[in-house]
Amino acid sequence: MVKERYVRNMQQARTSIVRQLHTLKLLVSGLDIDKSHFTPKLTETAFGKWFYSEALLFSSETSRNCLKDIEKSLLEFHTHFTEIYTLYYGRRTCLLLMLLRIKRRPSAAEKAAAQQLYEKIIPLSDRLKQQVNRLAVILEKMPTEAFCELSHTPDNRRLSA
Repeated sequence: MVKERYVRNMQQARTSIVRQLHTLKLLVSGLDIDKSHFTPKLTETAFGKWFYSEALLFSSETSRNCLKDIEKSLLEFHTHFTEIYTLYYGRRTCLLLMLLRIKRRPSAAEKAAAQQLYEKIIPLSDRLKQQVNRLAVILEKMPTEAFCELSHTPDNRRLSA
């Protein structure tokens, strides 16, 4: 059923925030994490894709404030994420190091700054997960007919099938 699929996608997006947080934890803990594990553009992250392509489709009277809260938390989370990403991967390395394939390591001050940013992200992540859970409850309580009748849902004919 379509409603369950959207709720499942929401839970997968929530899980992507947990994965992103764990990857950041490993990075600031000193492990060498490949740059490919990070997606610096918000709309290209799993959560960003879900939020901006699917979640906003279900903006109704009951969910509008919840969606605004999610977006506010998401933007704040991503701002801190981007700052950490920049500390580890955003700096240019000298040509000699690039030719030798040696990665420039962050300084002690940069590591400390990243750790502080990570500490700020933890409660943001928790708040974001709670907000997504709240949205899930709103959508799960919504009758299937009302869910399918939302004017923002793509191709209502397919949803009701």
